[in-house]
Amino acid sequence: MNIDELDKNLKCYTKDELLYKEYYFAKKNPDILKNFIDNLDIEYIKNNYIIIPEVEESFSPYFLDEDYTFNKKKDYNVIALKHYRYTPIFKHKHSFFEMLYVYSGNIEQNIMGNQISLNEGDICIIPPGVEHSLGIFNDCVVINVLIRSTTFNDTFLEVLSDENILSSFFTKILYTKNYNNYIIFRTHNSSQIRTFMSNIIIESIDSEQYSNKILDNFLMILFAHLLRDKKNSVELPKELQKSTSHLTSILTYIQRNYKAITLDDLSKEFHFSVPYLSKLIKANTGHTFKEMIQTIKLNKAIELLTSSDLKILNISDTIGYEDPNHFIRTFKKIYGISPNQYRQKINKT
Repeated sequence: MNIDELDKNLKCYTKDELLYKEYYFAKKNPDILKNFIDNLDIEYIKNNYIIIPEVEESFSPYFLDEDYTFNKKKDYNVIALKHYRYTPIFKHKHSFFEMLYVYSGNIEQNIMGNQISLNEGDICIIPPGVEHSLGIFNDCVVINVLIRSTTFNDTFLEVLSDENILSSFFTKILYTKNYNNYIIFRTHNSSQIRTFMSNIIIESIDSEQYSNKILDNFLMILFAHLLRDKKNSVELPKELQKSTSHLTSILTYIQRNYKAITLDDLSKEFHFSVPYLSKLIKANTGHTFKEMIQTIKLNKAIELLTSSDLKILNISDTIGYEDPNHFIRTFKKIYGISPNQYRQKINKT
């Protein structure tokens, strides 16, 4: 698929969009709505996760789980989907990042009760756990780029390696209790950004060999261009906290060296006392240094159990456990099942 074909594809109404559009206008007349509901193909509604609130069997999402959403593309970290026009407005949250791109037109997005206007070319990134909703009742086209949060650190580590607006945004979300509900890049419909986004969408739709790796790299390039070219076109709901200016660097350093890092190592690297670092991490993340390291290791273990055929012994060694039995006990304590049982469970879904 080329960019011209993509443009035609996105602007053309799908079968589901036509159904939603018919429902939207049917709601204006009770008799027409009743006739519409009576003639619905309930099996189609169920099988295609159509949202029709008047139909008990219809899809009614509030929390969208990462494993469920990426179920058909388990080896992907990035998926691009068109937001179906005329879909009923529904508030929801999810366990992954969502990057919304306004491909054409102008829209209104509600995030945590705040109504936000987005123009053609704008990009809005919404963190996991943030309630939001979107309604498109015209010909505007919006693309939702879904980004795994569980593998974000390993996949997009370079984004977090420098002190910049994106590294602060993502690092605070991944590791702290206080973070922004969204970040907006006003690209002024940049042709360059539009080309990058179009390539991401095409790669996601085509899903060819190595598309998952190409998508990871496309997103990294997009982030780099947003930082380089659009620094002065960024909007946040509130200014990122400046009281812990070293926090992003400290958390990034921990992520890069989680296998064997100690508080003493951290103290020598950043020239802070161990008690100060311990309090800083606890105050901003809600977890102790030890708990944070354990979480990073187990998240990496989940990724390897899901996406590789490595033996448990090798996974234990890869993530920094000297004793595989200690790894297995820790994993079972947190998740309630052993690493092998977790892998078997994932492979069955």
